Amino acid sequence: MTRESETTLRKAAIWIGLAAGVFLAWELRPAILLAFGAVMLGTVFDLAAEAVCRASGMRRGWSFAIATTIIIAVIALFIWLFGMNLYQQFTQVAQRVTSGEASFNALLGRSGFGQSLVSSSSSIASSMIRSLVATGSELLEGAVIMLIAAIYLAARPESHREGAADFFPPGGPRSRFLRAIDAIGVVLKQWVLGQLVLMVTVGVLSTVAVSLIGLPNPVPLGLVAGLTEAIPYLGPWVGSVPALLVALTVSNSFSPVILTAVAYLGVHLVEGYVVGPIVQRWFVGIPPALMLLGIFAGQLIFGLPGVILGGPMTVAIFAGIKMVYLKQPVEAAEKKIRA
Repeated sequence: MTRESETTLRKAAIWIGLAAGVFLAWELRPAILLAFGAVMLGTVFDLAAEAVCRASGMRRGWSFAIATTIIIAVIALFIWLFGMNLYQQFTQVAQRVTSGEASFNALLGRSGFGQSLVSSSSSIASSMIRSLVATGSELLEGAVIMLIAAIYLAARPESHREGAADFFPPGGPRSRFLRAIDAIGVVLKQWVLGQLVLMVTVGVLSTVAVSLIGLPNPVPLGLVAGLTEAIPYLGPWVGSVPALLVALTVSNSFSPVILTAVAYLGVHLVEGYVVGPIVQRWFVGIPPALMLLGIFAGQLIFGLPGVILGGPMTVAIFAGIKMVYLKQPVEAAEKKIRA
């Protein structure tokens, strides 16, 4: 075989391997998303372990065990104390949301344009319920696997880090990969801390606001607002929809709806202009357009779970490209790595 033929075959094999890798990654995208979710959950466990370690001065192994036990115990206690009550309240919220949607459709149906719009559109509430029911069992199974994998990742992060680096040859590629992994880990921790601050802020303020307005079931509505805050930029608008639909059912007038809209607008103005800039200054900031494109891409590739994890995936890819490809430092990560 001539040298030219050998070179041609090698190039063909490389391109075939790349194509096969892309196809395999596409087919395994649920597993990829599950793995990234485990990394994010492991980041939460790692942050809790660091907090226990700083507070108690114990070794990391014991700190991690205590932190994991506390997190699981708090979740179990929360479910035991509030689970049934919250389930009943969420059921009432779902019923009121459906009634509110029916009232909204009836209001639209008073005009000719509204009738055509209502007849051509599908039910928002029913489509959401169908989507949740269809994915509920898969999400539950994935959550259990994600929890177990996250505990393993957070328990021994160094061994997993070194194991991933074994796929790269020694020298420059391996060291750059390890540095990128360290940078991404720091940036994800910063992002998680920032989002927790925003979620708690929006959840508490929304609960207080709807309580003052007099809407029923303020705790589930506040929880929905806080949880949807995990979706950057889009979450606040999604979280306000259930409260607005519930407001349609409490009175024949529009005053509760207007008050609810004003209250949620005020909450998100506080979040966007007061708390948000502080979080971006102390934690991780990323261009809004890039974040929106990342969330949209996550939805196209992974579906609904991709919307939830699209934000941190965009942050991780942004940090990785900046470190490896552009060879630019990620400031917060570089300070942590050098320390």
